[in-house]
Amino acid sequence: MTELKKKGHDIKIKGLIIHQVIKEAHKMGCNLKKAKQVISPTERENLFVANIKEAYYKKSNPTYGIFGENDKSFQNILSKYFVDKKIDFFTFSTEATELYKKKIKDISPATGGHLVFVHFANTTEMQEFMLVMTINNKNGFVIDDNLHIKDIKSLDLNKIDVACLINITKWNNIKKGIDKESKTYLSFVRGNKDVSNYFMSFIDCNDNKTSSESTKRLVNAVDKYCEKIGLDRNVAIQKKNEVYDYCLECIKAKKGIPLLAVSALFDHENPTQFMEFAAQEEYGVSEIISGDSNRLKKMKFTFYKGQDLTIIFDNQQLDKTIFYDKTKKQLTFKKLPDELINQLDK
Repeated sequence: MTELKKKGHDIKIKGLIIHQVIKEAHKMGCNLKKAKQVISPTERENLFVANIKEAYYKKSNPTYGIFGENDKSFQNILSKYFVDKKIDFFTFSTEATELYKKKIKDISPATGGHLVFVHFANTTEMQEFMLVMTINNKNGFVIDDNLHIKDIKSLDLNKIDVACLINITKWNNIKKGIDKESKTYLSFVRGNKDVSNYFMSFIDCNDNKTSSESTKRLVNAVDKYCEKIGLDRNVAIQKKNEVYDYCLECIKAKKGIPLLAVSALFDHENPTQFMEFAAQEEYGVSEIISGDSNRLKKMKFTFYKGQDLTIIFDNQQLDKTIFYDKTKKQLTFKKLPDELINQLDK
């Protein structure tokens, strides 16, 4: 019998700390209440991080991107901690909190809150992450006067204003030139618009994916999702073509493609199920997708039925085993399966 694994079994917390930024709305200036030391993680803190991670992908629909070029202050602090090993986690968190204070102190509408930093490793994926988020005490979980987590009965991302999750392993490998394939290494969620603006400025997040990259991720997620839920081949073809038609309409209208709307095409009764799947870091599909019609064609199935000829193939095979020459109007098939070869040889 397979052993049931506890939530958060693959999370190893390497640093967890909470600081408080005290600021009243419509007043200038703010104060800090800094934690005296990092929190020693117990099963409760592990569950806290696991719940946040689960809610982050399932309820927030994160946007994937990279660090921007406007203000590298946060990047530099993170680099001092994780890459250069010049400062410890506590110092990293206090320097970053000072930077956050500097960002919001002169913004009149800005309000304070708790700034949470979590450095954790995913032992299954063998990758490390830095989570930065702002939260306030709500029903269900509380941060006490000593800046410790007091209770977590439930966690709803609606109670989290904004957050950023950085795959610091991937970020470091891209910086060093070890990873030449990855295009993004962080994701972020936007809550309250005003809060988002100055939080995004603090981290300097940038949605830097091209329409080609965004569409490639969507096509891959759709393909893998159809496999995962075990759709019959004909049903999968139908669903993929529905998604293709909808996305193409958005592109022609020069609009972004909303992931939630695509998700609803798969199951009207469970409209967020595909969205939760596609939002995982493995697939990295953002809340709004910038569409590329050429990339999108790979999702569609080509189907033709005439009097003497029937052709059906997955457009994923275009330029792989199937080649179309527009000039000559010729369709060429290569690497034919053995079963088809046997039929032709008879």
